[in-house]
Amino acid sequence: MIHALLDTTQVIGTFEIDGATHEICAEAEATHDRRTNQLTISLRSFLRATQHDHMGETTTPAWLPAPQTVTEHVEVDEAHEMANDVFASWCHKVKGAIPG
Repeated sequence: MIHALLDTTQVIGTFEIDGATHEICAEAEATHDRRTNQLTISLRSFLRATQHDHMGETTTPAWLPAPQTVTEHVEVDEAHEMANDVFASWCHKVKGAIPG
């Protein structure tokens, strides 16, 4: 039986493109399979438009980390904490990729 553990997006910062502000976002979706004790975490990063006329539009510039999937074998009682730790590490990686 697969259970959803985490579905979150965190705004890491902002970035200007052609004078328009975009949010730099890190996202994670995590599930845990109790039969196999497999934790699967899908990670991605993207820019999200903040202007009303472009609301909901996203883009992924080459400087952002490529999407990743992390899989680990972990007991159910440790799965949520591990998913949170992996996401925190991902957020740090995304932050580090922001051009100076």
